[in-house]
Amino acid sequence: NMPAGSTITYTVTASIDPGATGDLVNTVQLTLPAGVSDPDSSNNTASDTDQPSWQADLVVTKSDGTDTYTPGGTLTYTIVVRNLGPASVVGASVTDIFPPQITSVTWTCTPSGGATCTASGSGNINDTVNLPAGSTVTYTATATVDPMASGSLVNVASAALPSGYTDPTPNNNASTDVDQAQVEPIPTLDFWALLLLTSSALAWGLWRLRTMRSTA
Repeated sequence: NMPAGSTITYTVTASIDPGATGDLVNTVQLTLPAGVSDPDSSNNTASDTDQPSWQADLVVTKSDGTDTYTPGGTLTYTIVVRNLGPASVVGASVTDIFPPQITSVTWTCTPSGGATCTASGSGNINDTVNLPAGSTVTYTATATVDPMASGSLVNVASAALPSGYTDPTPNNNASTDVDQAQVEPIPTLDFWALLLLTSSALAWGLWRLRTMRSTA
């Protein structure tokens, strides 16, 4: 009910579908009751149009569960990429270029929460994934270490949004795992073992000396 000169103001708070695409067009329309005429009906409707500006927070974690590696051994990396939203993401990229100390890699990917990824592969990971808000993809990579490997083994996994998306916290889009070479300890002898070794060497020397004298 609107007396002449009065106003009604509606404030609407709307939640947007995480998978929404295209322009968001919202139209409001005023309809007069029967028996009331409007001299200018052209202003009885209004529209608001918003273009999409997708925002999604991708988070990457990576670990092989150890701080060391053994040359010639194997490592198993677990790489998890999560989309914290608010928007769903179509066509994100996940990349892991394995370091030169790694001679071969095989990997599998397990999606959850409606995500999609390549089921398995070998070598470097360079995968295109779809991540609805709240979903996850988990890669399990088994890597063989070069028998001659040395130095720090640094492995970085990262995720990138496709064009048109922004990430509110881009500093968590990559994760690094660092392992140091496992150094085998040099065997050492305790006092008694050293005494036994010395006594044996001395006994052998005396026996050898007697043998040489008797032969002469």
